[in-house]
Amino acid sequence: MNSTNDGEILNSEIRRLRRRVRILLMERYGLLAGAVGAATAAVLVLLSPWYTQLLNYRIWIGAVLAGGLTGSAFGLIRKLGDLTVAIAADKRSNLKERLSTAVALSESSRLQELDKAVISDASENVRLLRSSDIFRHRFGVPHIAFGAALLLLLAAIIVPQIAPFHSRTRQQEVATMKKEGAKIVKVAKEVKKQASPKQEELRKLAARLERLGKMMQSGRMQKKQAMLKTRRLGEQIKKEQDRLARQNSTSKSMQQARAEMRRASRELAKHIADQIARTEHIPPEEALQKVVSDERLAELARKSEQLSTAEQRELERAIAKYADPGTQLPIPQELAEALLKLAQNEDYRKAMELMQKLAQKLQSGAMSEMDEELLRKQLEELAKALKGTDLDKLAKMMLENAERLAQLSPAELEQLLKEIEEMRKLCALLDKAGGT
Repeated sequence: MNSTNDGEILNSEIRRLRRRVRILLMERYGLLAGAVGAATAAVLVLLSPWYTQLLNYRIWIGAVLAGGLTGSAFGLIRKLGDLTVAIAADKRSNLKERLSTAVALSESSRLQELDKAVISDASENVRLLRSSDIFRHRFGVPHIAFGAALLLLLAAIIVPQIAPFHSRTRQQEVATMKKEGAKIVKVAKEVKKQASPKQEELRKLAARLERLGKMMQSGRMQKKQAMLKTRRLGEQIKKEQDRLARQNSTSKSMQQARAEMRRASRELAKHIADQIARTEHIPPEEALQKVVSDERLAELARKSEQLSTAEQRELERAIAKYADPGTQLPIPQELAEALLKLAQNEDYRKAMELMQKLAQKLQSGAMSEMDEELLRKQLEELAKALKGTDLDKLAKMMLENAERLAQLSPAELEQLLKEIEEMRKLCALLDKAGGT
């Protein structure tokens, strides 16, 4: 075998041994650095009750992984010369410095016959040995350090959660926070479910609220921190709620709408009375008495308290008889007020159905000229009063095109009602979240 082949074989064997050494170094430094990362994570766990941004399993796991990967990377890039590897191999085998001597001689540009013989002998001997036999994998200090650091981390996570280690007061705090955290998570999920994709800021706040709830459920937060975080996030949610309310014009209450409609009804009655007075040449006061009124309808419509179930059904029947296309009953001045009262009583479905029937009757052309004008103006004023309430979308439709409302199919009416209900639920959830 010539000297060139012996040199190539020697270099090949050194590369093989270097790969083995590098693997073992990556493990060694990875375990040691991972131990440092685990110890750091344990410190973060212990600090997390006071610094809630640290209360995150991802951060803790990330600290361990970052340490391990950093150590392994150091082992991967550490410089390992041929002579260093050869000396280490000689110490761990029975080569008796053959390999290190051969490597040292191979670096010379002019080799003597004796040098070539040494290189050839070392190459043959090292080829007979497995790299795993020379550099054995041993359980040692790095493994012990990493295992101990992991146990420390687990203890930092688990021990504070064990009830006997808590005072009675702390146990009560933890129980309360877990209970409240579960409620917050539930509210946050509902808010995210109800929020539209366009309401990005609201969805972000809901996600933060959910994370806060989960942190509270972990039982690790201090009560003071939990209260502070909850209050701050609640204020942000309330601010966003107000912004959405202004944006969507949903800040007006049904009570305000009823007050507006009451004023509009009086003005409409005076307007109709003026027309009667001019037509019949009678005083306005006398003409006002001729404007059609339904005393029972007015009584139910203007009742300040919530209607009972029986009163609600009575009001539905009273409105329905005027919406019936087969009747020629004159339209009373309180009809729109009655519709609003029905809506305020949260009977949205029936109120919308009756509004649609009245719109259909208006489009039928079977009404007297005065009744048609009164009903049209009442529906217009009703739409104005509803603008900015839960029925805002319906109001817009009534203002823009009453004929469109009259032509809604049952499925379209159901979809409109569903959208209104979803908006009401969203507002209620936001109120709950904002007041948590």
